[in-house]
Amino acid sequence: MSSKLLRALLPLLLAAPAAAGEPLAVLSAGTGAYMESFSAFQASYGREVPYFDMAGGKPAIPAGTSLIVAFGGKAANYAYPAGIPVIYCMAPGLFTKRGAPEGRSVKISLIPEFGKILSQLKEIQPGLKRLRTFWRSPSVGRLEGHLEAAGQALGIEVSVVKVSDSEDLPALLRQVNGNADAIWLPPDPLLISPENLMMLRDFSWANGIPFYGSTKGMTREGAAASVGVSFGDMGATAAEAARRLQAGENLPELIFPARMELTLNASAARKCGLKFQPEILKKANYLFP
Repeated sequence: MSSKLLRALLPLLLAAPAAAGEPLAVLSAGTGAYMESFSAFQASYGREVPYFDMAGGKPAIPAGTSLIVAFGGKAANYAYPAGIPVIYCMAPGLFTKRGAPEGRSVKISLIPEFGKILSQLKEIQPGLKRLRTFWRSPSVGRLEGHLEAAGQALGIEVSVVKVSDSEDLPALLRQVNGNADAIWLPPDPLLISPENLMMLRDFSWANGIPFYGSTKGMTREGAAASVGVSFGDMGATAAEAARRLQAGENLPELIFPARMELTLNASAARKCGLKFQPEILKKANYLFP
């Protein structure tokens, strides 16, 4: 077989075709975290689901496909045939607009409900009364009111600050001194970069103001702690949403996984003057030294 012909056939060889009326999974790439989440989806769904790896090209959607489950931003943002329900996850900063009927296009959040996040942060830092958070992606900004309301219910004043350009971040951080007890960073792809994470870490350590993140990676890079969702739990939540959609339910456009993943960084905590209590250490899924 010629290499030219093989390249043309590759997208069709990467996934088994879905039978009519069956769901189809589409992965931005068939490796790493995408495959981890899809594997958890398939295990929770209870049977084998065919998948398409977009690393090989555009997905082929068999006629009669009843549901698309997309893993990753590239897969989530693809223009699927109108009218097919879509569940998508692992797509930070993205809310899709598509032709699926109302209640039939569902995003699985990368973080737990805001109330659960803030409750966990207050348990880590009992004196937390003022929290500053930053955002750039419009889809993160649209949740501002929900975050502020969750804080109000817990006695935490949450200040949500838009960062128009990453170059503005140093000046915005200087305004935190004397006005906030901690910083929390959502999973915002337009704001999260190695440079910005280093800036937040250095500010936190130099000024004794804890910096909290929303993924294990942020904790590894210097956040004192992060409250997030594992890739496996995102996949399991997508499976539950799939069953509900197939049962005829109309779901909200955003579903928060019930389980939380708590990661701690002992060195970062010490540098910003934070001490983890034994109860918190017992809850942690991961503890970086």
